[in-house]
Amino acid sequence: MTERWLEWPRCGRGADPATAPVGCRGRHVPGHTACLAHLPDADRDTYFAGLAPGDNIDHRGTRFTEPLLTTFLRAFHDPTTGRLRLGDAWFEEATFSGDAHFGAVTFSGIAWFGGATFSGDAYFGGATFSGVTWFNGATFSGDADFGGATFSGDADFSGATFSGIAPFSGAIFRRTGRFERARFEHTRQFGPLLAHRGLVLDEAQFMQPVQIEVSAIGLSCRRARFPGGVQFRLRWARVVLDDADFPAPSILTGIPLLASDRLLAQEQRIARAWQRLLAGEISERPQLLSLRRANVAGLGLSNVTATDCLFTGAHNLDKLRLEADVGFTTTSAPLDRGPRSWDWRQVIAEERIWRADRSRRWTTRLPRWAAATLDRPFRSFRWVAPRWPEWLDRPLPGGLNPGQIAALYRALRKGREDAKDEPGAADFYYGEMEMRRCARPAAGSPADGRTSRGRVEHCVLTAYWLVSGYGLRAWRALAWLIVVTANLALVFHLVGFTNPPQPVSYWTSLLYALRATLSLTDSEVTLTAWGKLLQAILRLTGPVLLSLALLALRGRVKR
Repeated sequence: MTERWLEWPRCGRGADPATAPVGCRGRHVPGHTACLAHLPDADRDTYFAGLAPGDNIDHRGTRFTEPLLTTFLRAFHDPTTGRLRLGDAWFEEATFSGDAHFGAVTFSGIAWFGGATFSGDAYFGGATFSGVTWFNGATFSGDADFGGATFSGDADFSGATFSGIAPFSGAIFRRTGRFERARFEHTRQFGPLLAHRGLVLDEAQFMQPVQIEVSAIGLSCRRARFPGGVQFRLRWARVVLDDADFPAPSILTGIPLLASDRLLAQEQRIARAWQRLLAGEISERPQLLSLRRANVAGLGLSNVTATDCLFTGAHNLDKLRLEADVGFTTTSAPLDRGPRSWDWRQVIAEERIWRADRSRRWTTRLPRWAAATLDRPFRSFRWVAPRWPEWLDRPLPGGLNPGQIAALYRALRKGREDAKDEPGAADFYYGEMEMRRCARPAAGSPADGRTSRGRVEHCVLTAYWLVSGYGLRAWRALAWLIVVTANLALVFHLVGFTNPPQPVSYWTSLLYALRATLSLTDSEVTLTAWGKLLQAILRLTGPVLLSLALLALRGRVKR
């Protein structure tokens, strides 16, 4: 610890080898051997008189009382603007006893408050920070008011502790706002704020129920903790919640407008730049990108897009509440967002990654000329992996196997069913069954029979898929019923009757086959042995296929 104070010439007043070997850690006032707090009054007055608006200052480690700080800042009053204006301001490890009033101060250069301690309330409302702002490791024992503050450079509050309230209402971060490992003891409202290049709340802790209202290009809350619950009210943001903890009721929702009129005009200007920079990748509706390994027991989603969201390793995924307005990619999505398909359904990002990887492996096995020939006609049916933003410091994670993806679909389906959204649950059920069908049979020895059971299950699921789309595609069941009935009617017409229905024609045989599917008989018709077999087949397959069609229709309309 002592070596850190050697980074600047320290005051050393009050040093005691036994209790305080360092003494006062305040930096020397230029031209003196004491810090501002221990400088004689006459020398202090002379120092204040020599200060001018925009001057650079360095008072690291200095202890400021409230009257001392007030007198000190008064020397930087700019009569042309009516504001206090500082150049580079170094207050690292400084201590502010009583209230610290920096409201409406303009920091023209660096503002360095790393490790500073604010014993009372800290007022930075309306302050302007033109350069890099550093509050890393700062301690705010009272309230921290940054309402309406503007941060033009990167702003770092990593490791800061806010014991009082710290709403940051109306704050604007023109670059990135960082609150990694920050701890908020009593903050219940965070924002509304605008962050041009994103807001980072990785490993942050909000000990009270909190509402976070943000308009930003990105929001990262990896390993964040919300023991009291959280309400995210977001616009534009692409959200990452990896390893976050939501044990209490929480919600992530998109909102139409921010609650601050001051931010609306600013947001409109920066939003146009976002849309030019990320055309097609960003919209007012927030996008959830990842819930990997997060505890989502209390989380609900509303009015968000989960098109590219990864759910791998999420805990209590079956308790995730999905409102009907949560959007996923569909199999008829535009090019490079998903494949065009004759079978419409919602799919999750993990399945897209797996299918894109499988398509890529299949293409690499073809000769180059064949791959080039097939690329254009089949391009619209190509599976494409989700986009992964460049601002995330990790590449897109690798894919899962179909069995693991089926488990994700199963958990998400339960969340839809609990919300009484049967049509939404049906899509996840289809995805689950599709992944089970595509899964390779479990490896095992001939003695335990696991390989045989896996192959039998694959055959059964394939038949179920072909006949009725896992009980969810009514048109398939009806199409099979028409095909079976039409073909067996032809067989009836050829070899099925000893005394055929009148008049003798294929259409009469077709009408008889249709009646047979409903177990209706005609006493005037006599069947051959082949005819009796065909009748038994129709009496079995007809009701089964009709039931599957009705089941599929019920799954789409039930609420």
